[in-house]
Amino acid sequence: MLRFTNEQQAAILAARQRFNETQVAMAANAAIPGLEGNSLAIPIDAWRRIDGRAQVLARSRLAVFSRLAQASTIPVSIADLVNYYPQVSDSGEVHVSMDGRNQAKGDQANVKFVGTPVPVLTATARMGWRQMEVIRKGGGFIDTATIANKQRKVFEKLEDMAINGLSSVNVGGDTIYGLRTLPTRNTFAHGFTLATATGAQVLTAFKQAITAALGDNQYGRITMFVNMGDYTAWDTTDYASAYTGTILQRLRAIGQIADIVPASSIPANELSGVVDLESGEWGGILSAMPPTTRPKTRQNPEDDYLFNVMAAAAPQFRSDYNGQSAFVHGTQA
Repeated sequence: MLRFTNEQQAAILAARQRFNETQVAMAANAAIPGLEGNSLAIPIDAWRRIDGRAQVLARSRLAVFSRLAQASTIPVSIADLVNYYPQVSDSGEVHVSMDGRNQAKGDQANVKFVGTPVPVLTATARMGWRQMEVIRKGGGFIDTATIANKQRKVFEKLEDMAINGLSSVNVGGDTIYGLRTLPTRNTFAHGFTLATATGAQVLTAFKQAITAALGDNQYGRITMFVNMGDYTAWDTTDYASAYTGTILQRLRAIGQIADIVPASSIPANELSGVVDLESGEWGGILSAMPPTTRPKTRQNPEDDYLFNVMAAAAPQFRSDYNGQSAFVHGTQA
């Protein structure tokens, strides 16, 4: 889950406070409150429930996105439609001498800038004034289930974007790539049905992932994202009759594997990995606004209550000037 900067947190809190202030002022001017329309402020306990529900949903829906964000988050401005990173070529030479005179050739590196768009994701929960009055009369604060549905939709889109990218967003030729769509990822085909494969066959698939990374000069340990069903099968199946452990335990014993993360959004029989995840050299999650919920302004007591769930974020998966990257992607065929 993304963390709020001080500015982002202040903006959300201010929006919620302003909403309550306008509702209190509107209620004070109402002729007969509750007869036709109402103006209800949202108490802090209600916001705690909404935000708490978001955290629960994030843990179940954002397995890949949250793991990437935990390793590397890059704060950007909401005004940054596209964030650029440089790809720099090798240049220059090192001169070795005993007298210290510098006679090395000086030159300028070639630099290319690659952009990643940062879209705004929104979903709006709508509640009528009478619905809110019924909830208030029953001793409640707000329909958190309706808002949670919109939160889930936004979270699922963030997770899908980290895995599959978002080709529908294109700004000046720059688009958003995912773990499965990055053109410079290192691909391989293992040929197995991973949920029913033998321990030796699954181990072979992981060896292929390591080989693919080494072939692109990526020597760090790999964090592997796998399908939840495949992960469960490995966790409940013995590696071999002569091995006192499951397939998953055997895979975790590989020194080149840093972690194996199960995710329901990863397709079955696929392996997606990031080399040296914790270093952040692979890129990061661009964050202009973490997922949050804010109320929209009401002008009249009869207006609907609108709660906008929004996020402004995108994965930025980087490669170097020569097209080498820290990403591996294995499929069945």
